[in-house]
Amino acid sequence: MLVRFLGTNGWFDSATGNSICTLLEANDAYVVLDAGNGIHKLGRYVKDERPVYLFLSHFHLDHIVGLHTLVKLKLPQGLKIFGMEGTEKSLRAIMRRPYTVPLGEGPFPIEVFELPRDAERAPFLESYGFLVHSDPCIGFRFRLDGKSIAYCTDTGICDELIRLGMGADLLITECSELSGRHSDRWPHLNPEDAVSVARRAGAKRLALTHFNAHLYGTIESRKKIEERLAGAFEGLTVAIDDAMLEI
Repeated sequence: MLVRFLGTNGWFDSATGNSICTLLEANDAYVVLDAGNGIHKLGRYVKDERPVYLFLSHFHLDHIVGLHTLVKLKLPQGLKIFGMEGTEKSLRAIMRRPYTVPLGEGPFPIEVFELPRDAERAPFLESYGFLVHSDPCIGFRFRLDGKSIAYCTDTGICDELIRLGMGADLLITECSELSGRHSDRWPHLNPEDAVSVARRAGAKRLALTHFNAHLYGTIESRKKIEERLAGAFEGLTVAIDDAMLEI
């Protein structure tokens, strides 16, 4: 299975890349994680009619702003969007005139599913749970091609983060804060927090993404994390836009 980082910024686009979006290419499906501006690259990789699923962690703009670009994609198989209860109402409030093409009026069919009601519509979704953030935000755990992948962004350290990452072949989580920084009002992880979580959860590999574009202004500032912490967690990857992992 391939993991492609289409957008690795949090908050806004910058010279370091687009806002958050990750693509999991499995044998039987394409699974897209969040819809920041990086989602505009999806057409480079969706080349057949495997079903396409999009999972939204929450509704902060850097995680959904790329939905505006869906109309440029060619997805004859359609798009299935999954999120927490209230997802359809929230998306219809944003994806409407005069702001953009309304949801469902684009060039391919879109279905919206809400958790927990529609969990069985994504049989590869092993688990999900609410993380700790300024607004409701959920993390996901998938099993695809025999591998377990946890995706938990926009969160502080919490029990659900540990649970979802427990023993995962890959834990994809965030790195919004600088080393030593914390915020109880707007919880996010710093590099040491993320490594601590991965170790406590027993995850085999850790990928950091969702770098605060204001705090991590250069790719070099991200690479310093890898240089400093690679010894603390052997399977550490610091993601940049358009990078790929094979697991």
